[in-house]
Amino acid sequence: MTVSGFLVLVTILVVFVAAWYGLSYLWTPHLPDPDGYAKVTGNCGDTMELAFKIRHGQVAETHTWTDGCTMSRSCIDAAARLASGKDTAALEKITMMDIVDEVGSIPETHLHCAQLAEATLQRALGDYHDRQDRTENDSDPAGKGRQTA
Repeated sequence: MTVSGFLVLVTILVVFVAAWYGLSYLWTPHLPDPDGYAKVTGNCGDTMELAFKIRHGQVAETHTWTDGCTMSRSCIDAAARLASGKDTAALEKITMMDIVDEVGSIPETHLHCAQLAEATLQRALGDYHDRQDRTENDSDPAGKGRQTA
């Protein structure tokens, strides 16, 4: 193989990988107007994104994305599966160990992926609660319906 042939092969490979990464992000269905959303980057550099919609008090739809390894993908998807059909009180109880159990087997070197997925889920839940608080405050600007202890 000549040097020019090798360069053509490398260029084709780089273009293919860049197109695959770009299209996989664009083709991943995003959740318009989520009720809860979080995008968290861990110490390892992986970023996880989780969004959900609540209907009738339960998580009805989820969206996940990560730029991390396959273990990151497995963990954030497991967090979304665990959240589906649950109410917000049940979401608060989901831990990294629940995520590890849902995934199956995670090497010790990748336990941080489950921890990051838990943090992303809990931050999305916090975003949901913040949005609910803002909605309640907007609908009751004088605070007449609010009770204080």
